[in-house]
Amino acid sequence: MESHDPVDLSEAIETYGLARHITELDETGLTIVPQSTLGLDDEWFEQLRDSILRVAKARTGVSFDLASNPSANFEGRAGVIGHLILSHLIYEDQLFERVLTNPIKKALMTHMLGTGHRLAVSDGWIKWQTPNTWEEESTTGFHTDQSVVPPPWNWRLPHIANMNWILTDYTRENGALAYVPGSHLEGRLPSLGEALPLAVPVEAPMGSLVMFSGCLWHGAYRKTTPGLRVAMLGQHCRPYMLPFQDFKGRIKDEIFEASEDPDYLRSLMREDEGQLRVDPVSVPGVK
Repeated sequence: MESHDPVDLSEAIETYGLARHITELDETGLTIVPQSTLGLDDEWFEQLRDSILRVAKARTGVSFDLASNPSANFEGRAGVIGHLILSHLIYEDQLFERVLTNPIKKALMTHMLGTGHRLAVSDGWIKWQTPNTWEEESTTGFHTDQSVVPPPWNWRLPHIANMNWILTDYTRENGALAYVPGSHLEGRLPSLGEALPLAVPVEAPMGSLVMFSGCLWHGAYRKTTPGLRVAMLGQHCRPYMLPFQDFKGRIKDEIFEASEDPDYLRSLMREDEGQLRVDPVSVPGVK
């Protein structure tokens, strides 16, 4: 099936009660799936959050406490605006695989990107109180995730879509994601200064799943409170696009074997791309 062909998601929509979320994705460009719909307990989200903090400590040598800002001074943009991005999380823990193959996430992502979509980014975000030296209201400027594709865009067929798993409460004061409802219908990037006055915060408790179109204008507000805002995000793309992070051939067999949806996981990782495989026997000089 080609990725542009309509996909029958009626069974998943009925099973998980996703009709409202499908409508919101189409009309608003973003939807918030509550924990009650996801059917996942607090411990599931706490383990995911703690795993991200563990990876952060392993990679930076800095301990992160939810209630306080990190004591270390970070160089570059991380220190200027107060957030840390941890890439390639799928390598680190089976928990991160379960996020990717969650059936509700799978259904909503398939609605936006069709079958055969790929994982483009597997990131964790840790955000702390924005330094006073940063004067702007937003710490992540307003953009669209598919800005690599020249506009105009057909909002019905986005090239990219995103998920945000909310691992601490999201409020405007806590530096929440900001977006312009319905902006995906514009089919273009926002002009300078256009989006912020129209934006609203994503306010949702820990345990929520936020999903949105790659056409949506979005950014993030500055964080005015101490402590950490933690999330796991994952851009996905249609199969004709090159993912921003390349996972093909780099995922351990054990990860696939332990997955509850190994076929979908292999598709996300581009392991089913037979046309890109090279038979070494047919290549001169390769044994």
